[in-house]
Amino acid sequence: MTVAKERANIDRFLEYTGDLLRDQSVQSMKEYKHHREVSTHFHSLFVSYTVMKLCERFHAKEERQIVRAALLHDFYLYEWYTEKHEEKHIWYHPKQSVKNIEARFGALSEMQRNMILAHMFPMSYETPASTGAWLLTLADKHCATSDYTGVSKRFMPVYEEINKRIEA
Repeated sequence: MTVAKERANIDRFLEYTGDLLRDQSVQSMKEYKHHREVSTHFHSLFVSYTVMKLCERFHAKEERQIVRAALLHDFYLYEWYTEKHEEKHIWYHPKQSVKNIEARFGALSEMQRNMILAHMFPMSYETPASTGAWLLTLADKHCATSDYTGVSKRFMPVYEEINKRIEA
């Protein structure tokens, strides 16, 4: 994935998510490991960027709202490998992400809430109830697999370009 070929997609992605990406809480996601050495920040950008491209391919309505929810789907803000909760991380983190999002950015739409709560389907308590929720669920599985196998490194040039433009 080259930055030159992705320039228009990067522009659109930043139009949708630039304000969120500049937020210190979102930036703090760089501190948390998600899949092995992959940070929650990298994974979330990779997932939401993938979701944006899927939205275009499948002509999804409300693309901006879907991409923003996808970016924040793992906004749980804790080190899940070491910090334990009453529930296992797989069930706990979507609910914690919703709480953190609404505390930081305000109320989610019903679609966005379902997207985040259902993104671990079929292991989640919720079932995806919209195109956006299904796209997030599928993209998350694809990107998580890519994180564990090292294939997600191909996204690194785009990730670095997005971060460079956010910091500018």
